[in-house]
Amino acid sequence: MDRLICVTMLVRLLMICAIFRVAQLESSTLGESTASVMLRDFRHPFAPSLILLAATSSEGDRLLRVILQQVIVRLDGAVTLRLDVLSEQRIRRPSIRTVMFIDGYEAFQRLYASLSVEKFDFSGRYLIVCSVSVDEELARSIFGDLWSLQIINVVLIGHGDSGPHMWSYEPYAAGRCAMVNLMALKPSDKHYPDKTLMYHGCPFKVGSFETRPFTIMERSDTEPLKMSGFEGDLLDTLKEKLNFTVQILEPENGEQWGYALPRNSTGMMRMIQEGEVDFGISCLGISVARSAILKAGLAHYTTSLVLAVPKGRPYTAFEKLFRPFEANVWWITVTVIAGAAFVIASIELRNQSVRNFVYGQQTHTPYLNLVQIFFGIAMHLLPRRNFARTLLIFWIYFCFVIRSLYQSALFRYLQQELTFPPSRSMAEIDQTKALYYVVESGERYYEAFPDRLLRVRHLPQEKNNIINRLAWMIHHPDSPDVFISTFTVTIYYPKKSMLTGQFNRQIQWIMASGLMSYWINLYGDYDFKRVQTNAGSEPRQLSNGHLAVMYEMCGALFGLSLVIFGLELVSRKVEWLMSVLERLSGMGDFRE
Repeated sequence: MDRLICVTMLVRLLMICAIFRVAQLESSTLGESTASVMLRDFRHPFAPSLILLAATSSEGDRLLRVILQQVIVRLDGAVTLRLDVLSEQRIRRPSIRTVMFIDGYEAFQRLYASLSVEKFDFSGRYLIVCSVSVDEELARSIFGDLWSLQIINVVLIGHGDSGPHMWSYEPYAAGRCAMVNLMALKPSDKHYPDKTLMYHGCPFKVGSFETRPFTIMERSDTEPLKMSGFEGDLLDTLKEKLNFTVQILEPENGEQWGYALPRNSTGMMRMIQEGEVDFGISCLGISVARSAILKAGLAHYTTSLVLAVPKGRPYTAFEKLFRPFEANVWWITVTVIAGAAFVIASIELRNQSVRNFVYGQQTHTPYLNLVQIFFGIAMHLLPRRNFARTLLIFWIYFCFVIRSLYQSALFRYLQQELTFPPSRSMAEIDQTKALYYVVESGERYYEAFPDRLLRVRHLPQEKNNIINRLAWMIHHPDSPDVFISTFTVTIYYPKKSMLTGQFNRQIQWIMASGLMSYWINLYGDYDFKRVQTNAGSEPRQLSNGHLAVMYEMCGALFGLSLVIFGLELVSRKVEWLMSVLERLSGMGDFRE
């Protein structure tokens, strides 16, 4: 009896040792396969591989740690690892290489619950090591959960019938779109191929609306909604290169872009954020608020902040009269005349001999002579002394040059329909107190300038709102208070989208080929270059409009003469007024 008990215990011990030996061999083989994949596909000069471990039992935890230890030994420092760093602390950079050690689907669910776009890059590479046997049902369950996050670069390693077995999946195949299509991998296969090179004609939902010339909707009663414009051409090229189809969805109630909010976004922002569409394209400007809730693609049309300003107001008749000379020339001319008048006033205080020496004999109207020569009127009485004649020659020469230059320039400017130059800087725009008409999403450019933000007005959310406002500016050139801004545009995707990388590469190649510039030029001129037009060489006849300033001045001077005539009549009864007028006339008693 005792011998039988001893034999039974010995058999049980041998069975336990055999099971442990088999488990050790299996774990060793699993660790070897894991290390092989990591050495081949997880080396990165700057990104360490994040190691995550989850088990549902103490035995499973022990076995997983044995496998992890074997992997670390086999890697021998060739791959940088980051262990047990899944905490509440903020990680600077999302992990792009992640290895998960699990002992079943329940353990995977624990790690799956911690996956977020803040801590993990869903477009990175994922390796799942399972210490239990992996069948097709378990693989589909794990990959189905990962596909809900659009994680497609993943390999699952587990025990099979004859050693470790590797699985992966394709989300897009012919006739099987956006679902788990299992693939069994061999050690010699490429574990992480690019699965976004071909979409096999699968449909994508695209959020868009008409905003010419970026997107132009082509509606038909019998065919689906189509889109042109240079962003429509970009979408067509992506469709051809990547082999997919599109279903265009427009925001409800004409909300267009809408507001980008952490919750309860509106318009297209809501459609992209909630996954109603796979991506949005329709003059979507890059902004911090949008990028906080969405994933921005490569900017396919970048421009400086462009302000469309109205041309300056036309010059009035009197402004044209002063236009031939710049302000500093007018100031110098006025200074010279004022200096001459001051000299005359000083000499008038001296005796008759001094006045005769400077003016010449019998010169009783020096002020009038000064004005006559300035306007080119002949003098009937000339001075006899050499000094007085020298002064007269100098003054005639100065006035002749100034008058000739002025008359030649005035004739040219009177014929031209000139306007003031438009505002050329933000500071000049601020001086005009103009209003800024922008789309709602463009308001962020003015938030740093409170004074300008107060003058921001939103364009109505309607088709062609920018073009309509520009057309209004053309028909209202006298309005100085209209400015429109545009900004950099891109394609926006949901945060977890797996389309961004491949679309960015294709767009980069399209831009490098010059196609984007070609499409843009097809729909309009966006160089914003000033076109210099040469005036005709033939002279133009002067019209009453050109000579309006002369008529206005004639009327003003005629009115002034009537005022002086009235003062002279009144001066017969007012002695002090009579003395003032006689003093100004320089001719003695005008009643003689």
